[in-house]
Amino acid sequence: MAPYDAPPPLGPRVRALVASVFVAVASGTPYVYSVYAPQLVKRAHFTGAEAAKLSLALSLGGSLGGLPAGLIIDGLGPQRATALGGVLSLIAFTTLHHTYSASIHSLPLIMIALTLSGFASVLSFYSTVKCSTTNFPHHRGSAGALPVSAYALASLIYSFISVHFFPNETAGFLKFFMIFPPVTCLLCAYFLQIAEKPKPKRRTSSMHNERQGLLQPLSLNSASTVSVRSLVQQPPNRKGSFHKMFSLWGIGRTPSTLSIDAQRPLFTQPELAEVQSSSSGNTSAIYVPVEDVPVFVKEGSPIWDNHIFKSISTRVFVKFYIILACLMGIGQMYIYSVGYVVVALVQSNPDNHHVVGDAQAVQVSTIALFSFLGRLTSGPISDIVRRKFKAQRIWCIVFASVLMGIGQHLVTITGKVDGLIVPSIVIGFAFGFCFGTFPAIIADTFGTDGFTTLWGIMSTSGVIVLMTLCNYLASVLKNHSDDEGVCVLGADCYKDTFILTEWMCVGVSVMTIFTIWYNHRVALQAASH
Repeated sequence: MAPYDAPPPLGPRVRALVASVFVAVASGTPYVYSVYAPQLVKRAHFTGAEAAKLSLALSLGGSLGGLPAGLIIDGLGPQRATALGGVLSLIAFTTLHHTYSASIHSLPLIMIALTLSGFASVLSFYSTVKCSTTNFPHHRGSAGALPVSAYALASLIYSFISVHFFPNETAGFLKFFMIFPPVTCLLCAYFLQIAEKPKPKRRTSSMHNERQGLLQPLSLNSASTVSVRSLVQQPPNRKGSFHKMFSLWGIGRTPSTLSIDAQRPLFTQPELAEVQSSSSGNTSAIYVPVEDVPVFVKEGSPIWDNHIFKSISTRVFVKFYIILACLMGIGQMYIYSVGYVVVALVQSNPDNHHVVGDAQAVQVSTIALFSFLGRLTSGPISDIVRRKFKAQRIWCIVFASVLMGIGQHLVTITGKVDGLIVPSIVIGFAFGFCFGTFPAIIADTFGTDGFTTLWGIMSTSGVIVLMTLCNYLASVLKNHSDDEGVCVLGADCYKDTFILTEWMCVGVSVMTIFTIWYNHRVALQAASH
C-alpha cells in the first residue's frame, strides 16, 4: 500500500474503541432512573403530576438535547465533549444526591438536574459513536455497534449494582453515580481521539494531479471537464444482466486508487439524477459524494454550514427521519408501557400467582438484554450486507421493521403474562437492531463531517411518535376499564393500539423497500445516459 493510502495507526484506534465502550456504559444512567425515582419522589413529597414532570425532564434532556450535543461534539471534538459530559453528570448527580439526602422539595431544581443528566448522557454517548464510526470507516457497523450495545447494557449493569451493593440504600446509589460516570468519562476522554492518517513522505506527480483534478469545479454540462459518470462507472467485469441483478441490492463500488479524506462519504450512483437536475443552474460547484445522495457543497464555502443544511434538506434524510421516527417511537412505546400490559394481563387472570412488580421486572430485563444483543449483532451483520453482498445497510432496517411488526402482532394475541416474554424478546431485538444500524447508515450516507449533529437531529425523530402512541394507549386502556381503572379483558384492553403499530411497521417496511427500489431505478437511468 502506498504511503498516501496508508490507514491511521491501529493502536490508537483500538484504544479509542475500548474507551468508547467504558464511556458508553458510564453514560447509560437514564436507563436506571426507574430504580431510584420512586424513592426520590417519596422523599421529596412530590405528587403524581409532579413525578410525571420529572420523567418528562429526563426524556427532554436526552432527546431534544441530541441536537446541541451534536453541535458541541462536532465543534469541540469527542475528547472535550466527553469530558464536558462527565462534568455535567457530576453536577447533576451531586444535585440529586443533595436534594434526596436533605429531603428538599424543589421541583424546578430536580427537573434541571434530571435534564442535565439526560443531556450529559447523550453528550458523552454520541462522542463514542462519532469516534468509533470515524476511526473505522470500513467497519463502521461493527465498530459503532460496540458503544451502542454497551449503552443499552448499562441498565442491566446498574440494576445489578443496585440490588447487590445498594439494597434499599438510594442515597448510596446516587453517590455512586456522583463518582463512577464522571470519573470514567474524564479518564477515558483522553483516549477518544480521531486517529489521523500518517502524512505521506512523498507524493508522485500523477497522484498529485489526480487529487487536484477532483478538487477542480465540475461542470455537468461541459464535455471538457471530468464526467461524473466516469467517476462512478463499474469495473469492466460487472456488465450486462449480472450487474443489473445485483444493483438492486446496492450499487457496486469502483475500487479507487485515490485517497479521499476518510471523513467524506463514498460516491455511488443512487439519486444521481436528483443532483444533476438541481445543479443545472450552477456549473462551478463541487459535489461531495455519498452513498445514497450526493450532498451539494459550493466551492470555497465552509463545509459545515453547507453540509448540514444540504444534508437535512435532501429527500433521503427525510425518508430516514420518518423511518427512524416510526420504529423508535413504536419500540419505546412498548418499552415504557409494558408495565401496563403486565397489569392488564394479571388483572384478567385472577387464578395466576404472578406478582406484578416481579413480572414487570422480568419483561424490562428481557427487553434490555435483547436490545443489547440486537445492537451488538447489527454492526457485523450490516457490514457483511454492505461489503460482501455489495448491498445498502438499509436492508437491515427492512429486517428490523418486519421483526418489529411481528412483535406487535404477538402482543395482540398473547393472553398470559408468561407468554409476553416472546414479544418482549422480538421487540427488544428489533429495536436494538434498528438503533444499532442507523448510525452507520447516516455515516455512510452523509459522511462523518457533522455526523453527530445529523445524528442528534435524527434522535429527536421518535419523540412525537412516542408521545402520540402513549396517549393513544392511555385512551384505549381508559375506554376498556371500569370506573376504578381496572380492565379484565386481557389482550383486548390494549389490542387496538398494537394493531395500529403493527400496520405502522408494514408501512415502514413498504417505504424502506420503495426507497431501495427508487435508488435502483435512478441508478439504472444514470448508467444508461
